[in-house]
Amino acid sequence: MKKLHRIFYISLINLFLVNFNCTSQPKIELINYNSSECKKGIYYPNLYKLQNRIIEINKEDDFHTYNIFAVANCNRTEKGEIELKNDTLNLTFHGLREYKVNKEKVNDSLDLVTEEWIEEVADCDCAFNLSYKIKGLKNKDYTITLNGKKITESEHKFRVVRKNPTFSILNNDTINFVDIYGLKQGLHIYNRKDGKQYSRIIYSDDEKVSGLTNTHYNFDGFDKVETFMENKKYTFRKYYKNGKLIKTCETDGSFEEGTNCKYEK
Repeated sequence: MKKLHRIFYISLINLFLVNFNCTSQPKIELINYNSSECKKGIYYPNLYKLQNRIIEINKEDDFHTYNIFAVANCNRTEKGEIELKNDTLNLTFHGLREYKVNKEKVNDSLDLVTEEWIEEVADCDCAFNLSYKIKGLKNKDYTITLNGKKITESEHKFRVVRKNPTFSILNNDTINFVDIYGLKQGLHIYNRKDGKQYSRIIYSDDEKVSGLTNTHYNFDGFDKVETFMENKKYTFRKYYKNGKLIKTCETDGSFEEGTNCKYEK
């Protein structure tokens, strides 16, 4: 009988601890979720170099607001949800979902029923700013995860590469600068092996912005053909023969033939 009493008391204690742990977890509520439109101006190949991160955390008496930067499928940031487990706050986002029920007949008296969420997926990825305003959190620091993966607060737009930047000096000016992320910045000058200049162009985060994008020598009857860009758009090509400028043509691509040509006298 004493043994049964001990088991009974231990069960009561365990039940109390379970109830205590459950009631000690704060009740939280997502008051507002917002996703920006697809962020413009990001060079598309750089999407895969960006890191999901916390941009800013604002803590007030009643609310915590988490501003997040994330790269996601273009159709998957419409809805936001939250979940708190111990000291880990999981922020999630997903697209619009359609609930689908599948029925498969096993025999005359039994149907196999399965349920699944169908989520629309676009054929593009993009960068977004997400905002979660949450009520009921304690005034403490939480481990933050985004769709199950840990993220931290960081000012770094790109994943940090643990190496020093590289550059060259030409006439006391810095050229060919590659930052800690491995991205080209500023003026880059490249010459062929024979010393002839191939390009002279300004970069921003690895994207060509303005300048001489390429030079072709002995091209289609001309000694040299140069292609230029301004504000990330191809503008014109210059054609030279016997060292003299023959014509200047408009162009909208690196290898497109020129149109609306102006001939030099």
